[in-house]
Amino acid sequence: MKRIAQLSILLLGLFLALPIKAQIFEAEGIQKAIAQFLKDKHVTITEGSFDLSIDEFTDLPKDSVMSVKFTCKDTKLLKKLVNLFEEQEHWAEDYHNYTGPGNEMTRAFKATIGPKGKGHNTYCVFTFFQNTRILVFGLGADGFKQAFLLLWNDLPKGEKQGFISQKIGYDMEIVKIEKGEDEITMDSVRTAIKVGETVKNNPKQEIDTTYIDGKWAVSTKYHIKVLRAMDHVSDYYDDFPGLSNKINELVNLSKKASETELASIGFALKREASRYERLLTPEEYALIWKGLYAMETKAKGCDPQIQDYFKASESILKGKVNESVRLEYHDTKRHQFLCDIGFTVTKNDGGRWYYAVSGKHYTGNPELEYLDACADEDGVLRYTAEHKETNLKPGIYKLTAAGRTSFSGNTGAFIFAKAEELLLKEIPACDDRGGDIWRDAAIRVKEADEKGQQISPGDVRIALANGGMGYGWNRIVIDDIVVRDGKLTYGVSCDKDFTGRQFTGRWLSAVDFKLERVGELPANEQ
Repeated sequence: MKRIAQLSILLLGLFLALPIKAQIFEAEGIQKAIAQFLKDKHVTITEGSFDLSIDEFTDLPKDSVMSVKFTCKDTKLLKKLVNLFEEQEHWAEDYHNYTGPGNEMTRAFKATIGPKGKGHNTYCVFTFFQNTRILVFGLGADGFKQAFLLLWNDLPKGEKQGFISQKIGYDMEIVKIEKGEDEITMDSVRTAIKVGETVKNNPKQEIDTTYIDGKWAVSTKYHIKVLRAMDHVSDYYDDFPGLSNKINELVNLSKKASETELASIGFALKREASRYERLLTPEEYALIWKGLYAMETKAKGCDPQIQDYFKASESILKGKVNESVRLEYHDTKRHQFLCDIGFTVTKNDGGRWYYAVSGKHYTGNPELEYLDACADEDGVLRYTAEHKETNLKPGIYKLTAAGRTSFSGNTGAFIFAKAEELLLKEIPACDDRGGDIWRDAAIRVKEADEKGQQISPGDVRIALANGGMGYGWNRIVIDDIVVRDGKLTYGVSCDKDFTGRQFTGRWLSAVDFKLERVGELPANEQ
């Protein structure tokens, strides 16, 4: 059942409980009034379901037995229902003049659904509508409650839109929703909590569902199958041959795919199309167009969002046929990224032409760039990128960074710091999944939910990166770096002449280097 939370918005935050006032109107009376309203000839249900029940409630309540969006052509009819809500003692009097989207803060109604102490939280977000009324009825001595929510746009003239929902459960309260850097829906928060629960209880257990673009929950095993199939057919094939192999593999997978599986295929295709760096010749585009069209045809009749994955992929790749200035732009952008972080690539033997990419940052933000190196076909990568400090205050320092590398045992990829001696910390090989940055963020989301604390929007984004599976990033720390003469070089390397270890992987990535002075030199050295 779709809730209004799926229409919106922004971010779960601080819980704000409001007092419950005694109710004087029977819940059955409100139910009958709502049913009469929704059955009126002037009212049309545009989304959701209508199944109001006045049966005795059990200890295992449903999520919502009624949750609908509606339009009403009779202003007086809606006003009558609003007045009925207002005649009762109710929560949320301060929402009478709620101003809707665009504020720095809005709020949501939270209810715990399921057995007391073991249920899960659901949310109704107060947005896209101008006014809100809430009624809460106590049904049991243990705190079991029933709530009715009515939201609608301004009343004076014309057709009105609104939303009505019935909730039955525990721990009903109002929570704050604060605007984040980008849209985070209540669905994404719930999915992040689920990811955190799985990771916390059993780190090796497969997550039940993968979070795709805020809407689709597909089989994680199937999504991994799609990603690995793409990697398998393109291993050591760069540029157009690699892209062509991936598209052909997705075409084969799509032939027997269900709708949710098509969501996974389309999502993977769109991401691959967006990441493809080279310009296509008209002849190359003609070779892949048939496959794109086959998948787009297969998706006809699916949800519009799934169709958009394939349409957008075709548009992106078609645009790369004549986009003559794009590579120059990307090259300039990457030079600027290196300049901004003060890094120099000092070696890239056996590696591809690029030295920084975007698309698999641990935050899930596709725009953020990071240092990246990948071996050419049949090549052995020997790569070093470094930053030099020449005027540091003598003392003891700590270096932290984020790194990842392809899976092949102990790969020989390192974060390093070199002052008087070379200190190396190997990057764990997790490939394109997991990593302690993802795992720790997912667990923090789960623990914050358990404690009723504010859930960090940054942690939600990290927990949901790569469809809730992480991109393989780990936090690397090098302690006890002794700097006496003010000079220090740090960075990332898989060059065996520098590290003393043969690199056995194919690629590596690194970002977010941070150097901290944590202590003084021994007294006899100051």
